[in-house]
Amino acid sequence: MMYDVALVDLDGVVWLGSRIIEENVKGLQKLAEAGVRLVYVTNNSTRARSYYSRRLEKIGLPADPSSVVTSAVAAAAWIAERKPGALVYPLGEEGMVHELSQAGLIPVTRDAARRGEADAVVVGLDRNLTYAKLDAALRAVLAGALFVAANEDHVIPVEDGLSPGAGAVVAALERALGRRPDFVAGKPNPWMVEVARRQAGIPQGARLIVIGDRVDTDAEMARRAGIDCLVVGTGVASLDEAREKATYTARNVLEALEFIVGRR
Repeated sequence: MMYDVALVDLDGVVWLGSRIIEENVKGLQKLAEAGVRLVYVTNNSTRARSYYSRRLEKIGLPADPSSVVTSAVAAAAWIAERKPGALVYPLGEEGMVHELSQAGLIPVTRDAARRGEADAVVVGLDRNLTYAKLDAALRAVLAGALFVAANEDHVIPVEDGLSPGAGAVVAALERALGRRPDFVAGKPNPWMVEVARRQAGIPQGARLIVIGDRVDTDAEMARRAGIDCLVVGTGVASLDEAREKATYTARNVLEALEFIVGRR
């Protein structure tokens, strides 16, 4: 079987923080050479699509902003469909703010959110998190704003191990509110696949495969979307854990080329 499109995770697959995972990049380059289209689907909401596309191009992977979907893009798309032009308080970093604006939404300040002047609150990874930011988000939701999580990744893989993910921030607000978010946009929600299809113009009949490093997000999203998945052992999941959940497992993308390209 030949796949037409690979939905590729970034953290734990293409890189770990600032360190490039060479064996995966080489494998992805070979997939692209074989005619498999690469679309990048990441739960990381801290950067804009343009940043990721530049970084990917710099290491030799084909990418443009339309081929990158972040959980901030997915959250913004969901809100924009329901409340076009909504006032949104972003509990996150600059990439989230940028993508909310790109979707026609209006980011509001912490003070405005605290006064209840927000239609929605979007929570992602915020490495500059403060109590005042959480307080503003809490008050906005109590005043009636939608509570939207970009994703619930409890950790993210970095060069020297694991760091807290957006899920840790979401959990703090969830605990304060005593309820779940109204919507979680990122993986494992198959909404990410739908947003990727729309944004990258993927035909409905295209044969897709997810390439990721996690069972709880990548493999689970693939299962819910009814598509195949390759989990590589370069990030969060162990291959023993992944074997029960993924279509294929491999130490890296190079090792898995026969599964993706070799079956026609």
